[in-house]
Amino acid sequence: MAGKVKVKMKTDRGVAKRFKKTGSGHYKCRHQNLRHILTKKTSKRKRQLRDMVCVKTCNLRAIARQLPYA
Repeated sequence: MAGKVKVKMKTDRGVAKRFKKTGSGHYKCRHQNLRHILTKKTSKRKRQLRDMVCVKTCNLRAIARQLPYA
């Protein structure tokens, strides 16, 4: 292997566990605020936090850079 070797980009494993790429090219993730101190939150609020949500466009570039092979 003399000569130039192509260096692979590393995937950020923390980001890979939190975000998934959709078929349309967006990224989906879970809501925050659903881990602890749930007694003071209403049932409606907890139910709405269960859904997946698409990442906002202002954060897409940063996530795409950390997931090069997604």
